[in-house]
Amino acid sequence: MSEQDEVVDLPRDPPTGSVGTRLRQAREARGMSIDSVGRAIKLAPRQVEAIEADDFNSLLSPTYVRGFIRNYAALIGLDAQTLLGSLDQQHVRATPQLIEQANVGVAMPVQSARRKWLLPLLAMSVPVLAGLALYVWFEFWPADVPVAGQTDTSRIDPSPLDGPASADATEGVRFDVADSSVSDVLPPPVELSSDAASDAIVRTTPPEAVAAAAPGQHRLEFTFSTDSWVEIRDASDAILLSDLNRSGSTRTVNATFPVSLVIGNARSVTLKVDGQPHDLAPSIKVDVARLRLE
Repeated sequence: MSEQDEVVDLPRDPPTGSVGTRLRQAREARGMSIDSVGRAIKLAPRQVEAIEADDFNSLLSPTYVRGFIRNYAALIGLDAQTLLGSLDQQHVRATPQLIEQANVGVAMPVQSARRKWLLPLLAMSVPVLAGLALYVWFEFWPADVPVAGQTDTSRIDPSPLDGPASADATEGVRFDVADSSVSDVLPPPVELSSDAASDAIVRTTPPEAVAAAAPGQHRLEFTFSTDSWVEIRDASDAILLSDLNRSGSTRTVNATFPVSLVIGNARSVTLKVDGQPHDLAPSIKVDVARLRLE
C-alpha cells in the first residue's frame, strides 16, 4: 500500500496558523513527504517548501499561488475556500491580467493596392496630358489661318508684272496676292458648282499670269486637291504667305531662297519648284509637311 493510500487519522481540531503552516501540518499528519506532494500536484519540491513557508513572493504570481494552494488543499483533504480566504487576509490576491487577443474575428481596414497607387498615377498623368495637349496645339494647329469674312493681311514680295510697268516702279513694293489691286492680272473667280458652298470662291493663279522669276528668285507652284493651308517664311522668319487654299485651286509664288514651308493636308498638295516636281512625302508628319528650300 502506497503513502497516498494509507488511512491516517487527522486531528479533530482543524490546523491553525498561516496557510502554509496548515498545509504543512496536514501533510505531516498524513505522513506525506514534500517530494510526494510535488509529484502529485506537479510542483517542484522547492515550490512546495515555499508554500509551506508562506514565501509566496518566490513563486510566479498571486494567481498561480492560489491555484497551487487549491490543488494542495484538495490533495490532503482541506477546505480550499477557507485557505484562500485566509490567503486574502495575507494580501495574496489574484490580479487581473490583460491578455492581448491575437485575432478577434474583426478585420482592420486595409488600403487596397489599387487605391494606394491611384493618387500617384493621377498626379503623374497631369503633366503628361498637359504636355501632349501643348504638342498637339503647336504641331498641328495652324497659326494665322484667315477666318471667313476677314481680309488676308499676308503679303509677299511681288515679281515684276508683264505690262508697261517697269521693274524699277515695282521694286520694294509688297502686296496681297488676293488683293483687288492686282485683279487685272488674275483671272476672274471661278464659281463653284451647285454642289459646293454657295459663296465659296476658288482663286486660281495660272502660271502664265505670274511673271517670270527675277534673278535669285524661284517659282513655287502649288496644286490643291483638298482645302489646304500654306505658310511661307523667308530667311528672317518673316511671313511671306499664310493662306487657306480651296480644293481645286492652284497657287504660284516667286520667292527668294531660303524659305521655310508649312503645308497642311500635304498629301493632297502637289509642289513644283521652277517647274520640277518636289516630293513632299519625306517632310510629311501626320499630314503636315514642314520643309526648308535652300
